[in-house]
Amino acid sequence: MKIAYIILAHKLPEQLVRLVRKLNTDMASFFIHVDKKTDGETYRKMTEPLSEYENVYFLDRYARYYGDFNHVKPTLDGIQKILALGKRYDYIILMTGQHYPIKSNSQIQKALQDSGGQSFVEYFSLPDERWKDGNGGLDRINYWHLHWRGWEFAFLKRRHFLKRVPDRVWSALVKILPMRRNLPRNFKEYGGSAYWCLTRECAEYIDEFVRRNDDFVKFFKHVKIAEEIFFQTILMNSHLKNRLTNDNLRYIIWPPSSRHPAILGKQDFENFIKTDKLFARKFDITVDADVLDMIDRATS
Repeated sequence: MKIAYIILAHKLPEQLVRLVRKLNTDMASFFIHVDKKTDGETYRKMTEPLSEYENVYFLDRYARYYGDFNHVKPTLDGIQKILALGKRYDYIILMTGQHYPIKSNSQIQKALQDSGGQSFVEYFSLPDERWKDGNGGLDRINYWHLHWRGWEFAFLKRRHFLKRVPDRVWSALVKILPMRRNLPRNFKEYGGSAYWCLTRECAEYIDEFVRRNDDFVKFFKHVKIAEEIFFQTILMNSHLKNRLTNDNLRYIIWPPSSRHPAILGKQDFENFIKTDKLFARKFDITVDADVLDMIDRATS
């Protein structure tokens, strides 16, 4: 059971190195993207300790800002590089540098082996009440979301922000850019967690789909938080939809009305270690490093 991990990181270099060493086996490889905004010293602290590993690859770097398509690009690059290596990985697992396994490597392999070739992705049809922002998530897709260095603007939705634009200019813009957008191929919209465990079959399908459907990719460049919709929509509109288990195998706590998951610590250990999840998110060694030691002892 060969596993390729795509890891998206931007800080906490010691924690990233610890994560790789924890997951490292003869059957694992790592494809790491470090945010282009990450400073040089932090990047050095990530790359130097991992340079001794032949199974660690660093991907081309993109500057990732909240909500923009550069959260999808590194994943697509990682999938492409993994498939190009020709090592026949059985699973590709996407995570951040603040994930950590809460099962041993042998348990992770066994769980995937016993799945019968299922992929593990959280998905739900949109709109969904779990997403409070804009019509159950549909407004993320249906309006032109423009992103620039951390700024996001839902174009043609918020007319009051552009009061200084003359009416004749506004009317011309509306004609050029329709008020509402529709997904190419008349696909049904799906959303879910950005992180998943995919079989090689699913990864190959995504890679081929992206190569053949440039209009679909371009459409998602103006979707808000595309990483939570892009992969689910492709797979759930494919012949592989029955090969997806609706579970991303992560233990995560979402505080009410927060865009970010809670930092897990010692107080959460007894709750997550008893679950059947394989990974948990998120951890921060500057807040609580002891919890990782507890996990290591429990999964050794």
